[in-house]
Amino acid sequence: MRKAVIVALIVVATPFAWQPTEACGDKLLMVGRSMKFRQAYAAVHPGNILIYARPGTSAKAAIRDPQFQKMLRQAGHTVSVIEDAALLEQAFRTVAIDIVLADVVEAPRLEALSTASPAHPQIVPVLFPSKAPELKPLLQQYVCKLKDSDRPIRYLDIIEDTMKARVAATRPRKS
Repeated sequence: MRKAVIVALIVVATPFAWQPTEACGDKLLMVGRSMKFRQAYAAVHPGNILIYARPGTSAKAAIRDPQFQKMLRQAGHTVSVIEDAALLEQAFRTVAIDIVLADVVEAPRLEALSTASPAHPQIVPVLFPSKAPELKPLLQQYVCKLKDSDRPIRYLDIIEDTMKARVAATRPRKS
């Protein structure tokens, strides 16, 4: 009888005396305490990204979002935002740009600037909703992998793929 009372006291007292021990990193596995993907995302091939947001671009567009630009910087990219056409032309001449994000309507002009630029940046056209008549032929000429409504992680994926292809193209081939 005495053993049963002692066992019962131990069983009842154990949960109150129990202190969970956490090893290194276990704090991240607890509910609600994990790292967000954007906090851990780091670009394998960081690059210089120019965002051309012409004045007519919607304020709700992802490329105008300061959080999106902050996320690009956190991933390791250098980000510049230009809204003026004259500054855009000057940037193409003087800055080593890797990728340009811009509306697909601007793509033909940006292609001409890109070929004249010493860095030959890759133009990544973004599809914005438009009823402009010149949009249909542009969509046949340019592949728009991004839409203005896409999530920032989609932009990061396309930028990473573009930088990977750009780095592979500049690497000397072994013969």
